[in-house]
Amino acid sequence: MVDELNQKDRLRFLQCFKDSQAILSDMLKRGYSHWIITFSGGKDSTATAVVAIETALVFTVERIDIAYCDTGLEIPVIYQYAMGFLEYLRETSRLAYLPLHIHILHPSLDDSFWVCLLGKGYPPPHQRFRWCTRRLKIEPVEDALKTIIQPNKTIILTGVRFGESRSRDIQMLNSCRRGGECGHGVWFKYSSRLKAGYLAPIASWSECDVWDFLQYCAHEFGYPTHYLEKYVYNGRDTRFGCWMCTVVSQDKAMEKITALPQWSYLKPLLHFRQRVKELASRIESRVLRPDGKPGRLTLKARKQLLDELLKLQRDLGMDIISPEEVRMIQEYWNKELEQGGV
Repeated sequence: MVDELNQKDRLRFLQCFKDSQAILSDMLKRGYSHWIITFSGGKDSTATAVVAIETALVFTVERIDIAYCDTGLEIPVIYQYAMGFLEYLRETSRLAYLPLHIHILHPSLDDSFWVCLLGKGYPPPHQRFRWCTRRLKIEPVEDALKTIIQPNKTIILTGVRFGESRSRDIQMLNSCRRGGECGHGVWFKYSSRLKAGYLAPIASWSECDVWDFLQYCAHEFGYPTHYLEKYVYNGRDTRFGCWMCTVVSQDKAMEKITALPQWSYLKPLLHFRQRVKELASRIESRVLRPDGKPGRLTLKARKQLLDELLKLQRDLGMDIISPEEVRMIQEYWNKELEQGGV
């Protein structure tokens, strides 16, 4: 399949691959023999995982851990792809001798999105109150990392790249100024808190480098990545988040995915996200704080949303909210009613 590309493009992404392998080899020489790969199922984390695993087939790595955090709000098509990719890593004989360990992580029940939104009454996340990321992703991953990190031997591999967005570039550059190392196509920093390094081995790759690598090179190695662009992303200019993300004004990713015939049945998820934003924006759906500003969602609004969510779950025939979450939500409601909540 590589022959379908012109020679210039082929050499370009193969050189990116070699450069990233050289970076990882250098980390091994520095004593970082334990690698943790943070995997989301997106194109960048997939490329990072493939590069790291292929490097581990050449050089001796003491241990590789892959951490995938299931927030409960993953876009179904991405979730299915992620599970399929991880299953490939578990089952393929070519990787059988690698010291590979796969972890599926979840937020705590009390911190799940639905318990926070419908049980505690948090308003939908927005730019000034983005309560979701730390609870759903950062804390579950950090809690897991603390149990497997080997001080001064562990390096955490991420798929961040320069050029993804202006804010991401600023964040990465600021991190470098606080003690990281920029240059030679690598971004690296050491966390004294975790006693581990952070490395972005594809930091200097362009978006085209990533896509071409997954479409051709990774696929030739045997990884199930060749259909990611067409059948999961529905094009190259898509950025994924949670299907319930209310921080963005328009969910372009879900719109593109549900435009594909095989995923059109997911459109009600898109409509429910908009429904939550709309209901939460009404002043009568919020408890007013002492200063007169809208606070948490009223009990009435939360009950209405839970009823609609359970109906959505029945109509789609898919798991959206667990029975344990429903029970905890009702426990919060009972406590509020005992305290005279509205």
